[in-house]
Order: sequence, then C-alpha cells, then structure tokens
Amino acid sequence: FISYFQGKQQYYCCNHRSIETQASSKTMLRKLALLSLVGTSAVAAFDYDIVGAGSVILTDVDTGISDLRTIFTNDEIAVSLDGLEWEANSGNTTDGLLFYKTYLDGELMSEGNMTLGEVGRELPGGIDVGSVKATSGGRHTIEVMLTSGGETEALTDMEVETYAAGVSILPLLVILVFSVTTKMVELSLFSGIFVGACIVAGEINQGFKDTVEDYILNALADVGHGYVYLFTFFLSGLVAMLERSGGMLGFTQKISKYATDPRRGQFAAFIVGVVIFFDDYANTLLAGQSMRPLIDSLCISREKLAFFVDATAAPIASISPVSSWVGYEVGLIQDEIDAISERYDGDITIDSSGMALFLASIRYRYYPIFMLVLIVGLIATQRDFGTMLIAERKTEVYKRTDGGDGGTSGGTGSMGDENAPREDQPLLTHNFALPILCLVFLIFYTLVQTGDDGSGEQDFMDKIESSDSYQALLWSTIGTALVTLIFYLVQITKGGSLLLPPTGSDLKDAFVGSKDDESDQPKARPILSVKDSMESFIIGMGRVFPACIILTLAWASGSLMKAVGCDRLFAAWIVGGVDPTDLPTLSFLISLFMALATGTSWGTMGILFPLIMVPTYIASNGDEEIFTATVAGVLSGSVAGDHMSPISDTTVLSSLATECGLMEHVGTQAPYVLVVVIVSILFGTLPIGRGAWPNFVGFILGLLFLAAFLFGVCKPVLSPTGAWDPITLLFQKIAKTEGLEKLQQDTVRAASGEDLSKEVEAKDVDTPEQSKPILEDQAPAPEAAQEGQEEVHDVAAA
Repeated sequence: FISYFQGKQQYYCCNHRSIETQASSKTMLRKLALLSLVGTSAVAAFDYDIVGAGSVILTDVDTGISDLRTIFTNDEIAVSLDGLEWEANSGNTTDGLLFYKTYLDGELMSEGNMTLGEVGRELPGGIDVGSVKATSGGRHTIEVMLTSGGETEALTDMEVETYAAGVSILPLLVILVFSVTTKMVELSLFSGIFVGACIVAGEINQGFKDTVEDYILNALADVGHGYVYLFTFFLSGLVAMLERSGGMLGFTQKISKYATDPRRGQFAAFIVGVVIFFDDYANTLLAGQSMRPLIDSLCISREKLAFFVDATAAPIASISPVSSWVGYEVGLIQDEIDAISERYDGDITIDSSGMALFLASIRYRYYPIFMLVLIVGLIATQRDFGTMLIAERKTEVYKRTDGGDGGTSGGTGSMGDENAPREDQPLLTHNFALPILCLVFLIFYTLVQTGDDGSGEQDFMDKIESSDSYQALLWSTIGTALVTLIFYLVQITKGGSLLLPPTGSDLKDAFVGSKDDESDQPKARPILSVKDSMESFIIGMGRVFPACIILTLAWASGSLMKAVGCDRLFAAWIVGGVDPTDLPTLSFLISLFMALATGTSWGTMGILFPLIMVPTYIASNGDEEIFTATVAGVLSGSVAGDHMSPISDTTVLSSLATECGLMEHVGTQAPYVLVVVIVSILFGTLPIGRGAWPNFVGFILGLLFLAAFLFGVCKPVLSPTGAWDPITLLFQKIAKTEGLEKLQQDTVRAASGEDLSKEVEAKDVDTPEQSKPILEDQAPAPEAAQEGQEEVHDVAAA
C-alpha cells in the first residue's frame, strides 16, 4: 500500500516539480505508515483494548512439544494464545495491564496479568496464560478470558481429548498387529490411522471423517510430497523406457558374457545390482529377470539369486545420492530439521540442509555397507552357512539347472512381459548407459544450480548442501525422460540392426510409412516411437502406484502419530530415561522391528522420523554426531527389517522376479541379515554413540569380523569333507535329519569330481510340465507326439 503511494508521489513530482506538493505527499505517506503499523503492532499500547483472544496453543511442559491436539492425564500443559486482536481506545482509559484467566471445564487453573509497558510499546500478538493439568480422561474444554482496561474482554476456548499416555501407542500397535496377521500393509496403515483419528476426535463418525480429510488428504496436498510423487513417477516411467528399448537387457547380456562359472556368474548378478543404483524396483526386476537364465545354467540356487537381488537393491538405492529414495529420505530429514530450527529460533548445532545431513549420514549407515561387503565376501570365497548352504549344495552338487528346491515351477510367469522389448529389437548397451549418464549429470547440475547463492564463495559441496533436492530430482528426471524419448526416436532400426546412417526411404518408412506396402519384409522404424515410449512410461508409473499408496498412508500415519501424542511418549522415554549415547542403537533396532512387522521401509521412516528426531536433538543437547548417527540408524534399520519381512514389497518382488518361493527366499536371507545386524550394532551404532573410537576404526573391525565369519563359520559349497557349519550341524544333531547326512556324503563325492547329476530324486526336481511322464490313456497321437518332440528340440536349441 505504501509502495503504491510512493510510486504515485514520484510520478507527480517528476511531472509537476512542485516542492509543496512533494511535501504534502510525504506527509500523507507518514500518516499511512503510522496507520499501517497497527498491523505490525508498533503502536502505543495504552491506546488500545483487547477485542480478540486468538487461538489456543498447547505445549507439553516436560518434552517441549507444542501444537498439541490431545493431552495426557496428569501432564502439565502450558497454555498460550496466538493471534490477539486489538482495537483503538477512543477514551484513552487503558491502564496498561492485560489480565488473563485460564479455566479447565469451568474450573480456574491459572490467572495473572501482563504489563503492556514492558513490551516496548508494541501490541503483543501472543501471550502465555499459565498451565493446566487434567486428572481424568475424556473430553475437556480449555477456556481463556482476557481483560484490558477493566472493561473490555475477549474469550477463546479449545476442546481436547484426554487419556493416559499409554493410549497414544495404540495406533502403532494396530499397524504392527494387522501387518503381521493380515500381511496387507495398506489395510494395516489405514486401520492404524482410523483408530488414532477416533482417539483424537473422541468419536467414530468424526474419526472416520478426519482420517480422510485431515490426514490422508493433507498428506496428498503437501507440496513437498507432490515433488516426491512426481519424481518417483517420472523415474519409474524412465526405467520402463530403458527396459523396452532393449538397453537394459543388452547391458546385462554384455556382463553375462564374462560369467563362465558360479563365482563369475554371481559377480555378474552383483554388478548388475550395483549399476542399477537409482531405483530398487528397477534393480530387482532387471537383475532378477535378466540374470535368472544365466544363474540357472551355472547350477546356482534361486535362493542365492533372490538374496543377491534383494540384498543389493535397497542398500544401494538407500545410500545413493542419485536414486528414487533420496528425495523421500531428504524430505523427511528436512522436515525434522525445520521443526528443530523453529523450536530453537534457528540457533541449532546441526546442518540446516536435509541433503547435507543425508550425505553426512552415509558414513554411519553400517547395515547397508556391511551387507554389500558380505555379499562380495560370499561370492569371492564361495562359502555359505545355514539354510543357504543347504540350498546351494542341493543345487550345485547335483548340477541342477532348474534353480533347485526354491525355484517355482511355472505359474508365476515373467515379470514385466507387458513391457518387454520386441523380438526384433537390437539390444544396444548405449540405449541404457547414455540416458543414465544424462540423468546423473542433470541431477548434479541442477543440485549445483539450486544451491548457488550467487556469492561466488561456495565450493562444490557447499552448493550441494544448500541445494533444493526436490527441484533437482524432479526437473532432472523430466529432462532425462524427454531427452531419452528423442534419443530413441532418432535411432532407426530394421530387421534387428541399427541403421547408420539411414537412407531416405528408411526415414520415410520409419516416420511416414506406406499404406500400399503389405509385404512381410521388415520395415525401418525408430527404436521406440512416441507411442511406444508413452506406453512404456505409463506402465512404469503403474508399477510404483502401489508403493505410492503405501507412501501416502505412511505420511498420514506420521501426522497421526503426532496428533495422538505418540511422539510425546517417545520423547518422554528418550529425554527422561534413555542415555543419549544409546540412541543410534535404539533407533536402529526400533526401525528394524517396525519394518519387519509392517513390511515397508518407507513407511517405517515416515512414522519414526517425526517421533524420534526432535527428542534425540533435545536429549543429546544438539550433539551433531549422535543426531546424524540416529538419522542413519532409522534409515539403516528400516532396510534391515524390510529384508527380513515376508510381507515387504521388495521381498515379494525379488521372489517373483527370480521365480523363487517367497518363504524359501526369506528363510535363506534372514540368517545373513541377522549376522550383519549384529556386526552393525557391535562395531557401529554402540561404539559411535559412546565415542569409543573413530568411525573408520569401527568399519575396519567390522570387516575383520566378517572375514572371521566367512572363514570360521561359513563352509565351502563343494567342500572336500562335506562339513556343515556349526549352526547347521547343531540343527542336524537336534532334528537328526537323514537328508542332510546323505547330502553331506554326496558333497564329498561331487567335490572329488564325481558327476551326480543323474542321482537327484525326481521329487526334488521341479520338472517342467512337458517333460513329465505321460500316462498311456493321455498319450497323444503319433503325429502330435512327433510335433511335440520337434517343439521340445526347438526349445532346447533356443
């Protein structure tokens, strides 16, 4: 308003050059400025009366958590008002005192006054009005009355639900129990939100309404969440384009050429998992589907392939600064940093950038790092233990090429058949590598651009730490998807070969076509037309839609946990009774068990970050290392629990992609997860929390422990003695299973070079349907039998 009149003033003075008029305009501006200060409260306090009490703000005294929607019985709750409204006092009779009285269900709990002269002749926008304490559960009304000048008064009130502190954990228990019993994550999360909303509202009808309107819709409407949705959709669509172009398959086939024995084959599968670092779903689908035929031909069990696929996907994606995980993880971290910064008015001891804290937490992610190291060790030494050793020996000793006992006998089909490359599609590695390089370049470029403050004094890491990761990830994936669409469109193929350069007639066939030509001869076409790219893009987005549903419910659960008071309960435990040095370990274990029960690592992160991080900062007095290690504990524990959960989406997807039985996969992977969890705690979270040694020492000791485990516990798959590891040996003595004894004897024979491929029992082999014995009354006619044999020979040749 003032700027508008300043512009009018300048225009008038320039055109009329009138000193008197300019002075008059300045006088008018000064009056307008004085009036505008009523909105900014810079006025004489004694000339105004209170006319509006604003809204009630509740703060838990013990934990300092504010904006409460519910309170616990017997907890002291500080009451304050925000948004006070004032009106000019024409009689100038205000005595300079503002009185307040705070009631709980009509009973006076606090009263006092505030001298307005003490606030520097500015009208206060808020005021503390004492505290209340509810001794019984149920619906309570908090009412505050303000009085100024002895005559004017303003009233405001707030209704809150009150219950014992233990009730606040009920929604979380509902989620855990439903996850375990129903094995349906979406139903479990929704049920927990609904139960919590009913607790907050105090009734079922309003609770159901709030479940949708206050929690789920608010989770959908959040701008930061929208960035994550779009980035995830665009990246998944891009991955589907890479798949349909044949580039992904060409890349895996190029790697598989060097895999001529079990060790090299397993390394090939691991490398594929590492290279596809940008998305765990893409990693699982690509590595599982493309490497399965190679792994089968090398007599490696499906359980082992499923383990490599599952245990590589999430650890790589979770610690990579360029992945579909980073936007979500950085967003959660940034939300808690903002909450801490608001609480302490910006004076905090940790980095204010979510991306910077994410990068700093990588060196404390013990579980994913140790898991990747263990996989390399298992491949290099060709050793295993427990259930995995049994599965490997059953497959390799008898030279089975059907994936072993864990392989599923058809029925599952091939994952992603609807987006498979055409039969005449050239499988070119550059159609995978170049778009990925483009994506990586654009992400880092936009990170630097969004983090550049224009001062010229920032180095590369300063710009990365100050960047807007939401924008960087979104615009980079959009840009890469558009570049990739054009890149595939300008490449012309014919008969399975790339045309370099295409002729004029080839270009005409590719982009115009001929209506009269109905011959069966192959015609020139783009690698992917615009229609093909869009179809695969939509398929890719559809793949992650179920994950986005879980993501939305997880965000809604996080908001609900705050409203119901679960964060206060955790804060009271952490601040009041937990040693801050134990927080990295506790956060790791809590997130592990929650992810194990819910089956979702993202959901676990979304629930626990709002519950743990602010109390951690308070309890540790802002210790940067403990806080960062606790952030890493939540992120790492979520991945560890996800690896052991039979209801995890990535666990199920790994089983489907590798065509391995779900429980066989979980049963063989879980022992390795437990080993890495123990190593992560003993040499990572416990000592780093207590400052026992520098971080790199913990990694060195952890690596030494894993080496001792490999050579002290694990046994070679083809052992000359056929010896079992101590755990399997103990199981064998307790269960007295004859099958393991025979397998041990056969292992000795196989290790000596004897061929046992014909000794495997028929019941142990998942025989393809067409090779099973045919009953006499089901025998086909001779002509049909001959055709069937020709088909079998064709399949074998292929």
